[in-house]
Amino acid sequence: MNRNISIIKKSILYLIFLPLAISACTEEPVGQQPADGVAPAAVRNVQVANTAGGAVITYTLPDDDDLLYVKAVYSRKAGEVSESRSSMYRNEVKVEGFGDVEPHEVKIIAVDRSRNESAPVTVTVTPLEPEVLSIARSLNLIADFGGVTASWHNPDRAEISVSVMLKSDSLMEYIPLETFYSSMINGVGGVRGMDTVTGNFAVYVQDHWGNRSEAKYYDLTPVYETLFDRLRFSDASVPGDGPHYTGGGWGLSNLWDGNWGNDAGYSSAGGTGVWPQSITIDIGVLGQISRIRIHQRMGPYTFSEGNPRLFEVWGCQNLDVSGSWDSWTKLMDCESIKPSDQPVGQNSNEDIALALDGEDFINSPVNPKVRYLRFKILRTWAGGDNFQIAEIEVFGDNR
Repeated sequence: MNRNISIIKKSILYLIFLPLAISACTEEPVGQQPADGVAPAAVRNVQVANTAGGAVITYTLPDDDDLLYVKAVYSRKAGEVSESRSSMYRNEVKVEGFGDVEPHEVKIIAVDRSRNESAPVTVTVTPLEPEVLSIARSLNLIADFGGVTASWHNPDRAEISVSVMLKSDSLMEYIPLETFYSSMINGVGGVRGMDTVTGNFAVYVQDHWGNRSEAKYYDLTPVYETLFDRLRFSDASVPGDGPHYTGGGWGLSNLWDGNWGNDAGYSSAGGTGVWPQSITIDIGVLGQISRIRIHQRMGPYTFSEGNPRLFEVWGCQNLDVSGSWDSWTKLMDCESIKPSDQPVGQNSNEDIALALDGEDFINSPVNPKVRYLRFKILRTWAGGDNFQIAEIEVFGDNR
């Protein structure tokens, strides 16, 4: 019994002193700090390097034993006070989020552990053109099948949104249609499901600080487009296709069953040494293809494993049952683009959202009408020798 009491006492002492040992290792002491009432000296030798939409401000730190951090106080917009901080171990602070190239005053203030603040050192920054404006210059909107498509160039992968609006005849004002959130270098966003009626459209760019570009205005007429009836699709495999996986639940007809997810779709066979691999589908009607939407196998397979990364789409009006490619016309060279460009196995929210919606691959309107589609898979995201697709949707003019 005495031995048990001794153990309990030691445990209590351990629990008492453990938080004290941990707090001694942190950069800033926990609890009430002594207030010495002595402000630190101001920073010296302040230099400004203007950047896109901001600036990097360097300085010499004051010689103060209890210096905690340096802060920059500034206004991105009238009536709005912003603050950036930098630790006592750095000699620079970054200010960002300006939506113009006008001069802005910034106050640099040193703060000690007693929360005493130095006299401010005021500098002027004149930001270079912010990304929201440079991206807006590249912004374009065109009429497309079933709606309109916005495109833009974002070389530094800034986190931005692109909003497409349509003028309402009844309200006589522009109402939002869709907003695309993106950090892709070459961004594209399509608004679909619209009638072939001329409309007054507007599009603009906004960054995550709320800075917004001037809107661009367009009068556009969407081109007719419909989703082809998947119930008319059928397996049109020819010699040379496959090899198909023969296990249960992964047959070719799963590509048009209206169901996609982690464990739904088609899979080819692996380990056969046959590569590239192909599949052939009869879409049941002669039509002008505008785009093909590919739904990935999701979950841990998103932008990974056997999801196609590089592939070709071929088409023909009359099926050559010999399997020869001579009678086929190449419609598209396709590449699956991961928005974040992160390594395989690491997906951003934008990556997952795109995969959930499905990736659109656009066909040129100069290509001929087709009834049969043949997909040649050249490379998967994992680089293996088999592939999986959860669902295929075909859009265009089937009249």
